[in-house]
Amino acid sequence: MGSAFALACAFFWAFAVILFKKAGESFSPIALNIYKSVVAMALIGLTMLVMGIPFFPDVVPRVWWILGLSGLLGITLADIFYFSALNHLGAGMVAVVECLYLPSVLGFSYILLGERIGILGIIGSGLVLCAILVGAAVPLNDLKPGIIRKGPNLWGLWAGCLAMMFVALGIVIAKNVLDQVDVFWATFIRVTAGVIGLVPVVLCHPERMRFVRELKFSKAWFNALPATVSGNYIALVLWMAGMKYTTASRAAILNQMSTIFLFILATVWLKEKMTAQRLAAIVLAVAGAYLVIFNS
Repeated sequence: MGSAFALACAFFWAFAVILFKKAGESFSPIALNIYKSVVAMALIGLTMLVMGIPFFPDVVPRVWWILGLSGLLGITLADIFYFSALNHLGAGMVAVVECLYLPSVLGFSYILLGERIGILGIIGSGLVLCAILVGAAVPLNDLKPGIIRKGPNLWGLWAGCLAMMFVALGIVIAKNVLDQVDVFWATFIRVTAGVIGLVPVVLCHPERMRFVRELKFSKAWFNALPATVSGNYIALVLWMAGMKYTTASRAAILNQMSTIFLFILATVWLKEKMTAQRLAAIVLAVAGAYLVIFNS
């Protein structure tokens, strides 16, 4: 069940990335972050009301502060560094930096949770990582002779690495707590903490009035809303469920399949060319996911 949730999360997140590409034409990164977080909090809260899930369950205070810290690390801080990396590196290089998410989760889950994934899991995770690197790499025939290509921005690389590490640490520290609470409630607390953490960031930002103008109702909302529903509501809940019902290591490996799903969706929906390079990446990723799912 956990593996199915993790794979479904990867698909819905890839679907959301396609939609966010359009939404990003009208929103700045921080404004879009505010929009998606607030809408996700409202949707999850409404779901809890419909399903009769209490907002104040009988849990010890430790559960509250762990989930709150998880949200601050995995949403507030991670998003700040992620969007900084996106601005300095561009989407292509950030896709490669995102590969750090998997080893970060594996490392933190080993240190904090004592998880081990076995030899097949190691091989499977290696195949998924190789698949992403192969798929995201610049084809050799795209490198024109006589042109000196600039190296990646060092701050962008550091920001991207920090973003992935905060995302990984945020979810790993919440792993044991997830076994004790409802998935929707846990997701709601993390998102709420993330939104609260964004408030001082926005208030102290020199372009805060620009964010206010961007967040006023406009046609751009109709692009951002389906992206938010897919990525920050459905995918986020599935992500938490995957972490709850399987090991953090296995869930993280399957979550990285989102890049592979993105290749497929870009081919089907955006009519991007399915190159031999991307096809090889898909084959590697499917083989890796198979080994992870059926690793005892």
